Amino acid sequence: MHGYKYNKDAKVVINVSVEGSPGPVRTMVKLGSSVDDTVKLVVDKYVEEGRTPKLDSSSGLELHHSYFSLESLDKSMSIGDSGSRSFYLRKSNSGNSSNGASFVSEIDPVRPNSPAVLVPGLIAGKLIKIMRRTRRLWKVLVCLK
Repeated sequence: MHGYKYNKDAKVVINVSVEGSPGPVRTMVKLGSSVDDTVKLVVDKYVEEGRTPKLDSSSGLELHHSYFSLESLDKSMSIGDSGSRSFYLRKSNSGNSSNGASFVSEIDPVRPNSPAVLVPGLIAGKLIKIMRRTRRLWKVLVCLK
């Protein structure tokens, strides 16, 4: 979004999915807020809502564009320059807790981005989509008789 001018004091609602927690945290931030300030704000809101797993803002959390994004956002970058209003928050690989565990390994020992996990999930998703469309077609055909 280089070259685009925006009001840095304007507030927007962002959605931040936190690794291991159901449902995104919704909070309002200024477009001029840094990624680092936004992470602190999201962690405060997360704790205030009593969500689990427990987060520690000093444990090296990173903000990403999505679950599938490998590169985290630069902590000094402003949210307005990110080009998005939806993000994914997780522990950094270099900032793991003293026991060396991350959210993913605590929940599921299988890496979620391994081909063995993605292929069956993709196939199941396609099958569910086909079944839903077939069901809709049946409803239309039954109503016509």
